[in-house]
Parts: sequence; structure tokens; C-alpha cells
Amino acid sequence: MKWRDNEALRLGPDVVQRLIPHRRPLLLIDGVEAFRSQPQPTLWAHRYITANEEVFAGHFPGLSLWPGVYTQEGLGQTSLLLSVILYLVNAREHAGGTAAELFDMLRDLDPARSLRSGMRRSMWLDQLAAPDPRAGMAGQIDMKFLAPVFAGSLLRYRAVLSHTMDSFARFDVEADVDGTVVARGTITGVLGPLFVPPE
Repeated sequence: MKWRDNEALRLGPDVVQRLIPHRRPLLLIDGVEAFRSQPQPTLWAHRYITANEEVFAGHFPGLSLWPGVYTQEGLGQTSLLLSVILYLVNAREHAGGTAAELFDMLRDLDPARSLRSGMRRSMWLDQLAAPDPRAGMAGQIDMKFLAPVFAGSLLRYRAVLSHTMDSFARFDVEADVDGTVVARGTITGVLGPLFVPPE
């Protein structure tokens, strides 16, 4: 499923690292491509798989095969990132702002954009109160791996928030390479109270 141009929310790795706690070698998102809030919240992200990945030293020598569990973890991180962005949108709107203002803040945190526009990234830092992403935990994962992923691939992730009940959330997730679905499933977990903006 592809996003429409008006849903594009391109964020680089520096912004992603401001929003979730993962770091290399287990940060498995290189950037965000798009976000949609309706009809179901959806986030598209990606990861470039290079031949220099540390995991290829042992999985498998002589065959640069990306481990399925890494694809699964990337989909989990995409789901967490979607939760954080939804939290930030809700918090911004609760404070009287708009989602569009939040997206501009996030884009302006990207160092490449800041350098091009001459914008001071620090002006947004105090206004961007991110939740503690460690509050999210996966409770159940049901994943099917449909095709192998090799070095040199652009792995695209998609996470859709399909159900919520109290602090539980279910995400329908999918990963593809060049339009071929390589993994599909659901991730169910607890978001925790830090993801609910104050009343």
C-alpha cells in the first residue's frame, strides 16, 4: 500500500533517534517516509540493508541473508514510532496547536533540513516533549516471513494501528522489498500511561 503525496512525512535517522530509544546496531529504522491519521493511523518507514551490516559476519558467511527477526524488530520499532507520533499529535492538539505544526517541528529537527534552511534546530527542542518510548512493550507477535531479504535491499515497513482497548494496541504490520511482501503479521502490546496525553 502506497501513501499519497500529502501524507509524506520524511524524517531522517537523527529525528528517529530523538523519538525512540534504540541505537545501532539494533536501530532498524533509517527514516520515516509517510504518516496517515485516517481512516487508521499508519506509518511508513524504511531501512537500507548494506553488505557491511555486522550481523552478516555470522548470518550466514558467504550469503548476506538478513535475519527475519531483524525484520520483525524493525516492524516493532515502526509500530512504536507510530505510537510516539500519535502521542505527539494528540499532545500538540491538546495544547491548542495542530498536527501540521508538529510535523513542521519534526522536519525542522532534521540536521540536513536545518542546514539548508538556516533554521535553528534548538528552537523546537523545548516545545517537543516526547513520551518515554520505553513505556511500550510487545505482548504478542504473530509474523509470517514470505521471502528472503538480502544485502543491497531497501526494506520498507508499514504499521497500521488497527485496534485499541485501554492501554492495549494492535498493529497490522508488513514489510516489502521492491513491492514484494517479505513479512506480514500483527504485533499486540501495552502502550502504557505515558502515551495518553493529559486531559
